[in-house]
Amino acid sequence: IERAFGQARAQNKPVLLYWGASWCPPCNQLKATLFNRQDFAAQSKHFVAVFVDGDRPAAQKLGAHFKVSGYPTLVLFTPTGQEITRLPGEADAPQVLSLLEAGLAGGRPIAAVLADARAGKALTANEWRMLAFHSWSIDDSGLVTAGERPAVLAELAVKAPAGDGETSTRLWLKALAASDDGKGLKPDAALAQRVARVLADPVASRTQMDVLAGGASDMVKALTADDSAERAPLVARFDA
Repeated sequence: IERAFGQARAQNKPVLLYWGASWCPPCNQLKATLFNRQDFAAQSKHFVAVFVDGDRPAAQKLGAHFKVSGYPTLVLFTPTGQEITRLPGEADAPQVLSLLEAGLAGGRPIAAVLADARAGKALTANEWRMLAFHSWSIDDSGLVTAGERPAVLAELAVKAPAGDGETSTRLWLKALAASDDGKGLKPDAALAQRVARVLADPVASRTQMDVLAGGASDMVKALTADDSAERAPLVARFDA
């Protein structure tokens, strides 16, 4: 790790840290769909890559240092060690590659981008995408605590550019998924309708696939009461 950051500083390149394990199915999926792509190999010339095997004896100390615990985790750092973003390893490979390219193209640290967004300052379209695709669910860095996450994501969803429905929808879905069985966010009818539109649209569902699959249970519990008539039909739409 120290050698990698030394090389990064000398070459003025970001560092891409990949935290995974050989037994981890999503890690193997990532290797099969992203790491073997020619366009990913071409992009690798622009960063210093480090693989940390979570099963190695010293790996847990590194994990604690970089605040990573879930597999797979991809973190892009500036040459000096500031975190630019945590890439969603469970998303489609083209989406991950697009975010990596955005981060490599002068991406600012995620903490600065988040602060500016919450302060109402102008962000680029790429910076809004970085916020929407950031792996909030496995971010243990202290950027936003788990208890604050639903409200912060909802705040970002409201402030996202009106013309970028995909970004605002993703932020709303993540706010619901972070809501701890519905305790963190009280959705209204408009949000329920937004989710219904995504579930009814194959293209939109595919675009948001990683959030829908990973957060289905929490989203259903946030949107419907345990004994409500709406629960079973919503579960059926998620299953479909």
